[in-house]
Amino acid sequence: MLLGIAVVALAGQFLPLPIGEVAAAPPRSGRFLDRLFSSRPEPRPSLIAVPTPLPATATEQQELARLQEKTAAAGATQNPTGPGEQDESGQTSGNEPATPLPNWETVVKFAKGTAAVGRHVLWTAVDPAYEQPDEPLFEPILVAAADRPEASGTQAKSPAKAGLTKVAAKRRRGKEDNPYASRKPIGPPPPKSARLDRLRVRIAQTLATYQRRPLNTSQHSPWEIMHGFVAFGIPTQIRAGGPRGELVNAIGWMNSGGRCRGQVMLTVRDERPHALYGVGLQGHSGQYLAILAQCRVSAKSPLLLGTREFTVADLIEEEKLNCRAGTELTFALIGLAHYLPTDSTWRSRNGEAWSLARLMEEELRQPIRTAPCGGTHRLFGLAYGCLRRLKATGELDGVYERADRYVREYQNLTLRRLQNRDGSFSTEWFKYPADRDDDIDRKIQTTGHILEWLVASVDQEMLYEHRIITAAEFLATALAREPQRTWKNGPLGHALHALSIYQERVWGVVVPGNVVAFTGPMKAANALVATRPDADTRQAEKTDSSRARR
Repeated sequence: MLLGIAVVALAGQFLPLPIGEVAAAPPRSGRFLDRLFSSRPEPRPSLIAVPTPLPATATEQQELARLQEKTAAAGATQNPTGPGEQDESGQTSGNEPATPLPNWETVVKFAKGTAAVGRHVLWTAVDPAYEQPDEPLFEPILVAAADRPEASGTQAKSPAKAGLTKVAAKRRRGKEDNPYASRKPIGPPPPKSARLDRLRVRIAQTLATYQRRPLNTSQHSPWEIMHGFVAFGIPTQIRAGGPRGELVNAIGWMNSGGRCRGQVMLTVRDERPHALYGVGLQGHSGQYLAILAQCRVSAKSPLLLGTREFTVADLIEEEKLNCRAGTELTFALIGLAHYLPTDSTWRSRNGEAWSLARLMEEELRQPIRTAPCGGTHRLFGLAYGCLRRLKATGELDGVYERADRYVREYQNLTLRRLQNRDGSFSTEWFKYPADRDDDIDRKIQTTGHILEWLVASVDQEMLYEHRIITAAEFLATALAREPQRTWKNGPLGHALHALSIYQERVWGVVVPGNVVAFTGPMKAANALVATRPDADTRQAEKTDSSRARR
C-alpha cells in the first residue's frame, strides 16, 4: 500500500493537474531532488537593499583641497611624471629591460636567509621604535644564524659587560627570545565556554593541517604562492623545484626574484621594484604590497632583483606613484594604510595629489557588489584604514568616521540577512541570501572572504557572538573534513587567514615565528606562540584532573 502511495505521489509531479488547480511551488532548499521534481523554475531572488555611504561634508572637502594644495606645493620643483611615458592603463610603454635571472644557489640562500632574520622582522613589527643599524642589508641575512644576535645586525654585550646580574640577564634573555613577553594584555580574555574551547582546538588543528601542506615553485604560480603565505605570514615555507624540493621561506623566495611556475612577481621598472600584473601574477594593482602588509613584513625587509638591492620601502614608493582617480584602489589602501602615517601626502606619477584620506574617499565612492570577491576586500580596506587611524590618533574623524559607519552597516546586513543555517554566508556575496548546498568550493570562497573581513573589523565582543562563532565553526570544520581535497588556493588562503585572525584576536595565539596583526584595542589577550592541539588538549585534561583531585 505504501508503495502505491509513493507511485501516485511521484506521478503527480509529472501528470497535468485538473483545470482550476494550481501546483504548489516546492520548497526552495536548492537541493538536487527539489530542482529535479520541481514543476516550475525557481524565481530569481530579488536584490536586497545595501547601505549607501554618506557624502563628504564641506569641512572634509576643504581639508582635502588643503592637502592637495600642500602636496602640489611640495612637489612643484619635482618632475611629477618621472621617467617613461604612460599609456591609458598606467603601464610604461615601450620595451622594458629584462631583469637578469638570479643564480639558483643565490636565490635558495637568500630565501633561507630571509627566514633566518625573521626575528629581526618580528622585532620591527612588534616594537615600532626599533631601528635597524645602518649596515649592509644582505650580508647579515645571508650568513647569520637565527639564534645569534648578529642576525638583526646588532652586537650583543655579555651580561658582565652590560653590568647585569644573573637574574637580570636571564630576564633579558627571556625577553629577547619572546618579544611579546613585555607586552601587557590589552583586554579581558574570552568568556569561559565549552563551545569556544572546542572551536579553539578545531581551528588549531585545521591551521596545523594545512600548514603542513606547502606549495611548490614548479606547480604553483606567484599568485598562488602569495595566497599561500597570506594565511600563515612570515614563517610560510614552500618547496623549491617541485613537490619534493628543498623547503625555503616563501616570502624570501618571492622577494628575491625566485620563479614560480616560470614567472616572477617582482621586476625592476624605472629604477624601482615593480609588482607585475596578469595571469598568475597580481590580479589587482597593489595586491602584492597589500599581502605583504597583512603578513606584517617590515618596510626594511630586503628585495633582491637580479643584481639590484632594494627594500619593501622602495615598493611602497612605487605603489604611491600608481594611484589614479577612478580606478580600483582597494589593495593600495590596505598596503599604504599599513606602512604610511595617516597624515601622509604624496604625488602620483600623473601629478595628482594624494593622501590616505583621499584613498578612503575614493574607495567609498566605488560600489561594493561589483568589486573583486564580492566587495569583501574593499570593505576590508575601509575597515583597516579606520583601524590604523584609530590607533594613530585615538579617534575617527571626517572620512574615517563615515567609512566606519558604512562598514558597520554592512556588518549588520551580513549577520542579519546573509547567513545560512549551517553558519556559512551567502554564496551570492552581498546580493541576496543564497546557499549552494552542492557546491562546497563556492561556500568556502564566499564564507572565507566574508569572515576574513568580519573578524578583522567587528568589535571584540562581537567575536564571541553566536553568529560569528557559527561561521568560524563551519569554516574550520569544512576544511578539516577534506584535508586532501584540491581546494583553489585563492579562496583557501583567505579562509585560513580568517581562522588565523580569529585565533589571534580571541585567544592571543599566533603561528610560531609569526608577528601580531591586531595590536591595540583590537586584541583581547597577549600574543602567545601557538602549540600543537594535542598538547593543548593534554594540558587541559591534566588541569581538569588536578582540579578534580583538589
